[in-house]
Amino acid sequence: MALNQHWIEERCHPPNRKSCKTPSHWNVCLLHFNELPFRHIFQHIDGQTAGPKSFSGTIGQKLICSEKLPVLDYEPIDCSITDIDRKLLSKGQQYLLDISNAIILGNCPEDLANRDPGPLFHSRWLTAANRMLRLYISSSDPSANLTEIVGFILKLYMPVWFAIKKSKYFTNGQKHVSQAIQTSRYLSDKLLQVVGPIIKLNAFFAHAENVLLAMLVDER
Repeated sequence: MALNQHWIEERCHPPNRKSCKTPSHWNVCLLHFNELPFRHIFQHIDGQTAGPKSFSGTIGQKLICSEKLPVLDYEPIDCSITDIDRKLLSKGQQYLLDISNAIILGNCPEDLANRDPGPLFHSRWLTAANRMLRLYISSSDPSANLTEIVGFILKLYMPVWFAIKKSKYFTNGQKHVSQAIQTSRYLSDKLLQVVGPIIKLNAFFAHAENVLLAMLVDER
């Protein structure tokens, strides 16, 4: 059994199924599935990582101290946020929820502006997303690249993340994969060529056996 820091994931790799001596089902972490498209689109637009805590691109280099920048007048971005109980969320996830709301409304509360978005680690792309959004509200004239990445976070990464947190059971995995595919359709053809193959490669819950499970528990 492998433990993910967000969810407990039972994992039995196909080569070991015989040694299990019992029927098994291979599950994967949906939150990790959701992080992969964000990571690839960020690196495509801004450049590769330069170490465990650093980036090589112009935007990535600003993330280290983004929480220290003053909040400026910024352009609101329209997106939808799933209603979710804050008690289900970690500190970093609550930050993502609050700053997403702030960008939608075009107004950032002072306490949120002074809040720590979390340490920057490449094993924690959630905090990279938090810092990206914090950088955006400190940019009165953001670059096209920054706007593109922030738009991706708000329109795909963030909604799918909270949908997974709200409905964590593996029988709902197919719905989350479907949501990721649908919300990615706003992207340009060029960026779809970056994100599409990553979703396809990691869409384990779109396999026939998992679609069948989703159908079996569907109340309709």
